Amino acid sequence: MKKRLTRILILSLLFVFIINSTTFAIIGIENQVSAYLLGDFETGEILEEYNINKPMEIASITKIMTYLVIMEEIQKGSISMEDKIRIDEDIAKIKGSSLKLEEGEIFTVKELLEGLMVVSANDAAYALAKHTAGTEGAFVRKMNEKAKELGLDTAIFFNSTGLPEGEVQNLMSPKDIFILSRYTINKFPEVLSLATIPQIEIPMRNYKEKNTNPLLKEIEGIDGLKTGFTNKAGYCLVSTLKVCALDGEHEDFRLIGIVMGTESEQKRKEMAKALIQYGLDNYSKKIIANKNVPIDIISIPKSRTKDIEVYPANNYSTLIKTGDSLDLDIQIDENIKLPLKELDKIGKVSIYKNGQKLDEIDLIVREDIKKERLLIVLFRHIKDFVTLMFTKILKR
Repeated sequence: MKKRLTRILILSLLFVFIINSTTFAIIGIENQVSAYLLGDFETGEILEEYNINKPMEIASITKIMTYLVIMEEIQKGSISMEDKIRIDEDIAKIKGSSLKLEEGEIFTVKELLEGLMVVSANDAAYALAKHTAGTEGAFVRKMNEKAKELGLDTAIFFNSTGLPEGEVQNLMSPKDIFILSRYTINKFPEVLSLATIPQIEIPMRNYKEKNTNPLLKEIEGIDGLKTGFTNKAGYCLVSTLKVCALDGEHEDFRLIGIVMGTESEQKRKEMAKALIQYGLDNYSKKIIANKNVPIDIISIPKSRTKDIEVYPANNYSTLIKTGDSLDLDIQIDENIKLPLKELDKIGKVSIYKNGQKLDEIDLIVREDIKKERLLIVLFRHIKDFVTLMFTKILKR
């Protein structure tokens, strides 16, 4: 047995050289947005960023928090999806994007939630806030309490809609929007089904409005999440999609993209599309270790099995960017004592990305490894002795 068996396995990602040069350029939208963020939903890793820590007006992106607070109240049993809400005079007066609710009409919580997330209806948000907490003021307190609970230090809410309140508007940094979006999708994934409804149509009221998300038909797989606009905020969008793996060497993952402060609806669509497309072109989730696939084959002298497959004790995947280098440092224990039982640890593998250590995984055997039989050991020694003597005789 060698005193130490160490192999460095370089996982070559040379495909980077066949990607055209624009892959390596910066995203290039910095002068057309107030901020942007591209992040990994599962881990919370921020992949690309620009001006993400500055509090800024968020307009109807507010409604992600509105949705979250309402859904948590439904979860608690305080209200239900089938509750009926009668539209009063105050609700009917709410301006901006709306369901054009009229005094005396009755809608369910479920119907108003659709209006909230699909057409960004301010009147629906206000109606839901009043129903949930009694007054919008009480509901806004719940919003700010939830922001504090989640550690959204830059978040300040003045209303449930995102509309201006005199000279002030709801504020949050893009980083906190990312945290809020991740939390909401994780806790209530049904929001994605809601956010992909293509339009809301109410024939009896001659009402028909399309989903406000401009990327739904632009990029396959987009399934959320929320638009926003005021004069101060500019045109904003939180978008998300599940990226499906195309081969057995990768896994699915979800991207969240945020663009803030574009100058027009068209620019919002272009910038948001550019950001998500950059993620699709440059990122993938690589399977590094599969506990059902051997990571190496080693030889242990004095064992019956000469070629022994070594397995990682658990699975490991990581998000990589085009051009990243991945290294595996496999170390086998110096003093392996036979016999070995199935799942016995015999070493470890350290995983590095661009020279930085990501993790360390135990290495195990997946079968019993027994000592070589005594007779076979004796036979081998005799054979070696005879070979040695024969060689000496020939040299005379």
